[in-house]
Amino acid sequence: MLVAQRGVQVLVPAVQNFSRTLPALAASHRWEVLQQRLLQTAAGKGDNALPARTTLIRQGALQTHQLGLNLSEETAAESEELSFDNPSQAFRTKSTWEIARALLVLRLCSFDVLVDNSLKLMKVGQSFLGQRLFETVMRATFYGQFIGGDTEKEIEATVRRLLNSGLQTLPAITIEEDIGDEMVIREEFYDSATQFYLDSIRLLARLSDYVEVPLFQLRVTSFLHANLLVIMSKHMDAGCPELSVENLASGLAEDNQNFSVSVLTDQENDHLRNMLRRLHAVCRECSDRRIWLAADAEYTYMRPAMTQLMLAAMFKFNQKEPLIWNTYQCYLKGAHDNITRDIQLAKELSMCFGVKLVRGAYMDKERALAKEKGYEDPINPTYEATGAMYHRLLDTMLHEISRQGRRCKLMVASHNEDSIKYAVSRMRELGIERNDGRVCFGQLYGMCDQVSYPLGQAGYAVYKSTPIGPMETTLAYLQRRALENRSVLSGIRKERDQLWSEMKRRIAHPQSWKNV
Repeated sequence: MLVAQRGVQVLVPAVQNFSRTLPALAASHRWEVLQQRLLQTAAGKGDNALPARTTLIRQGALQTHQLGLNLSEETAAESEELSFDNPSQAFRTKSTWEIARALLVLRLCSFDVLVDNSLKLMKVGQSFLGQRLFETVMRATFYGQFIGGDTEKEIEATVRRLLNSGLQTLPAITIEEDIGDEMVIREEFYDSATQFYLDSIRLLARLSDYVEVPLFQLRVTSFLHANLLVIMSKHMDAGCPELSVENLASGLAEDNQNFSVSVLTDQENDHLRNMLRRLHAVCRECSDRRIWLAADAEYTYMRPAMTQLMLAAMFKFNQKEPLIWNTYQCYLKGAHDNITRDIQLAKELSMCFGVKLVRGAYMDKERALAKEKGYEDPINPTYEATGAMYHRLLDTMLHEISRQGRRCKLMVASHNEDSIKYAVSRMRELGIERNDGRVCFGQLYGMCDQVSYPLGQAGYAVYKSTPIGPMETTLAYLQRRALENRSVLSGIRKERDQLWSEMKRRIAHPQSWKNV
């Protein structure tokens, strides 16, 4: 009987929470309402007001970032106490329904057969259930676990939940294009994607009163066809001077009709000019609104041109602060050479340098392409070698930050606990304060919460990479992220164990979480 009572106590709140997650299918929200709601929240007013202590913490953190204060009272002993082994602490702000959902979804994601066929299974489910019921099921499971929402009400709720736990939101647009071998250019697709970026950046700007340092994610292939990046990369390897950082930066303008590269065809030049106008519009919007912009890393075969374009954006917009960031993949054998070359170029061109450091997510495809094309495998031979490379690049960037101050900034984007602890230790040794705005941490939304939450609660700046977008643009995105992060998904046993441990604790002690 006691077991049955406890089971009812667990299931009833979970079902109630489930019902509240069902989408308001006909909801329509004005963007302007979001700022008013969040202002009420920060002021401690309204139904959604944050606890007063949390509001004070957020306000204090904002002042710290704005003024560059040195909070040296945070001792080394406090840093050494950082632990990722306390599920009750890590998941204390999560509802029992959220824990149950995470257990289900993360367990399903650990099966290769489901990951490999995820898009087919979603399309079958869509046909079998119908659009309305399928969307309801997805929002209550995979969409709800990994996507931050598509209406301003949903995005507002996501930002508020993370903020209430000491975390910040790093929005990512879920725009996917089916890129084939032929360069069929659809300019209207890229124009539409650019407008989506601009609208989302303006939304983030309205949240910036309480997101201490707003940061936005960008995929270069949202603005141009990937094959043009491949063509440009080949010309760069041949030493084309017209593809220099300075020359590409001259094309970043509203009116760039006179810009061209002689080695490109008329069609390629038209597409490049359009791309540069799109990238300029997004970078300028971020610059005007003081929002940092981090570009995702993509495949190796397009990376030289993609990096060159982001360095060109840095040259134009990073003269006073590192507004534009580039991502470096540490599973590449040449990762250290890549970053040291770009650091030196940034110094020569007197531009600030921002970096997001990741392990990498395209290993299977990169190796298959190397085998197919007959060139050397670009990936480090072992997981341990990649870990060593990650720490090597961490050392390089942290030393630059300690020397250059606020002209360099770094996001440690990793789910690896050893790498997180290594970064924290090296920050302490180099005198880099946890909350002075120069170093932050990042993990994917819906994953690695046992690392993100303790880090945020310890006072470090932590961002959750949070996809936003409607259901129709999300299915392909979810499959791509599942395939890219296969190694992460297969390594989440500890996270699942901690979630299950917290679920069992709540079942045994229901009074301890009745208000969660």
